[in-house]
Amino acid sequence: MLQTSRFQLAIRLIPAYALHATLHPYRRDLDEPQAALRIDRIRARNSAAALDAWVQLLIGAYSNRVGAQARRESGRLAIRYIRLMAAMNREFEYRLATGQSVQLASVLSQPLVAECAMDWRRFTAQHSRNPAIIDFLEQRDLIDDYASYVAVTTRDEFGSSADLQLESMRLDSGGYLARLVRLIGEFSELPTTPDVLREFRTLGLAAKLADDFADLATDSAEGRYNLLLTLLAAEPAEHAAVTAALANSERLRPRWWQSNAPRSFGTFSAMYERHYAEIESRSLQVICDLTMLHAARGPRPRQNSRPGQHVTEPPCESWR
Repeated sequence: MLQTSRFQLAIRLIPAYALHATLHPYRRDLDEPQAALRIDRIRARNSAAALDAWVQLLIGAYSNRVGAQARRESGRLAIRYIRLMAAMNREFEYRLATGQSVQLASVLSQPLVAECAMDWRRFTAQHSRNPAIIDFLEQRDLIDDYASYVAVTTRDEFGSSADLQLESMRLDSGGYLARLVRLIGEFSELPTTPDVLREFRTLGLAAKLADDFADLATDSAEGRYNLLLTLLAAEPAEHAAVTAALANSERLRPRWWQSNAPRSFGTFSAMYERHYAEIESRSLQVICDLTMLHAARGPRPRQNSRPGQHVTEPPCESWR
C-alpha cells in the first residue's frame, strides 16, 4: 500500500519531527491543557510533534504545488484550524449520539468550540484583514458543506452503507483539507486553483481511508462508524475472523488481511488506490504515504480510547 520507501519517508519526517518536538514553533503561544500523568504528557507531546511535522510537510507540499512560498505563520494558522475542527467534530459526534441538535449554531455554541473559534478569530485578525479568513465559519461554502454532511450522516441507512460513508468522507475529510489549503492560500495571498483544491480534497479522502484502517480496532470497540467495518459486515466469515483476531490482540498487517479477509480488504484497498492514483503531485503522494505508514502497521487500539464512549449510542460520559 506504500508507494514510497520507509527510508525515504523517514528522511522527510524525522527532521521535521525533531524540530517540533524540541522548539514547538507552531504552538508557542497556545494555551494547552497538561495531563496529570507524566506518561500521558509524553504521549501528548509526541502526538503534537508528529501532527505538527505532518502539517509542516503539508504546507511545503502546498507551496511546491502552487510554485510560491506560504507565509511563515501558516503553520500556526493550520494548528488553530485543526484544533477548531477537532472540537467541532467531537461536539457533533456527542450531539449525534445523545439525540441533541446537530445544527451548526448549536455545535458552535459549545464553550470549547466557541473558545477555539475565538482563538482563530483573534490570531487571524492579527495577521490579516480578509473577512473570508477571519470569519470563515460564517461563509456560505462551509454552511452548505456542513448541511450536506448532516444530511448524509443522519440518514437511517448510513451505518450500513459504504457509499454514504464514502460520501461523508468526501464532505468531511476531503472538504476539511481543501478548506485548510484554501485558507492558507488566502492568508498567503497565493493563487489556489480548483485543480489544487481537488487534489488536496482527494488527499484528505485517501488519508481518511488510511485512518479507518489504522483505527479499526478502536472504532470496533467504541462502536464508531468505519468504512472497513461496514465492508466486513457484508462478509460474515471475514467479519468473524477479524473480530476473533482483534479479541486476541493480533497485529493485522496487510498480509493478514489478504489471507483472512481478501474480499473486504480488496474492496477497501481498491478504494484507497483509486483515490491515491488521482493525486498527481509527488509531494502530496508522499504526504499520503506518511499517513498510510502509520496504518500499515495494522489496526490497534489507541492508548487513550474509551470503550464506553460510543458514537452510535449515548456515551457513558460527556467527552467534555
